Amino acid sequence: MVVETVPGRPSKAPALLLGTAVLVLTTTLPYLTLINAFLFAGIIIAGAVAAWYYIMRNQIRLESGEAFVLGAMSGFIGGALSVLVAYLLEKWFSYIPGLESLRLLVAWATSMAPEDAETFQQMLAMVTAPKDIALSDLLVSMILTGMFYAPFSGIGSRLTVFVLKRQARKKS
Repeated sequence: MVVETVPGRPSKAPALLLGTAVLVLTTTLPYLTLINAFLFAGIIIAGAVAAWYYIMRNQIRLESGEAFVLGAMSGFIGGALSVLVAYLLEKWFSYIPGLESLRLLVAWATSMAPEDAETFQQMLAMVTAPKDIALSDLLVSMILTGMFYAPFSGIGSRLTVFVLKRQARKKS
């Protein structure tokens, strides 16, 4: 009796790391955080990059569901790490990621609606106020942010599979 074995899939770790790195960069680098103001584009791109890298590096087909899981894992890990990186940047360097982007948005909003300028200034003051965060709060924030980013990153991976399958269909 012969048992057929299906060769295992290549490791997804490098693709996960790349997607995670893109997500952390788009949520912490000055002015690059603005990309997420457009329907979470940076988070979606992170998932798309993870799937694209995995498919192109290994030259294998990836089903939509499998791509979504790959992107969602990348989004969850990246979301959790982005909270940790933001916390460490604020703690060690007194830098709040995305603050310059928020200042630009507040300046724009106050020019559009000068009667609400005080409300926007209060919001900016709340964001920049010193914070004392307990470890449990940090962990909960990491988990919740990861859970929030995961579906968006998964959508990016599915979009990549859709686009690549369409390109392959056109070539045939």
